[in-house]
Amino acid sequence: MLLQGEPEAPSPAVGFPVLARLDADLFREGEQVAVDGDGGSVTIAGVTEVGVVTVFLERSDGAVLLLQRSEQVGSFRGFWAGVSGFLEDPTPIDQAFREVREETGLERSDLRVAASGAPVMARDGSRIFVVHPFRFRADRTEVRLDWEHTRSEWVDPAEIRRRPTVPKLDRVWAAVAPGAVPKG
Repeated sequence: MLLQGEPEAPSPAVGFPVLARLDADLFREGEQVAVDGDGGSVTIAGVTEVGVVTVFLERSDGAVLLLQRSEQVGSFRGFWAGVSGFLEDPTPIDQAFREVREETGLERSDLRVAASGAPVMARDGSRIFVVHPFRFRADRTEVRLDWEHTRSEWVDPAEIRRRPTVPKLDRVWAAVAPGAVPKG
């Protein structure tokens, strides 16, 4: 299938008959897309899927921690994000705890899993990030940033839409926000 045109702004999902729903912004004009209806997969020529986790730390008052990415990271410098990292550990939840420890200094004992959500896909050039979202309640809220971030702020979740963020951070939050439909 060849797609014509690139969406100017995020648009409603494109429906494929045997696949769930895929955001139209994942596709670019002229790309060759293979749809395997029997296997339930979509492949875009020259595009690689990259697994990542994003964790929103939440205080007892409902505020969430946003981190501003430093100039030393490989992508999205200066943008706001949750605690994030490439999926290297055996499971997304293990990676989520590891990233929180590395990026904030909080230990597993300081955290409680509040929610996990269905993956969100975000395109960046020849990569599609498959973001595994989590929301952890933080018993301790003093954080120690590592080199990946320059600032941290505890904010009302509505602030996510008002800041320059990594792609689809608002969608990742929606997947784990209080009242979100649980994964599974």
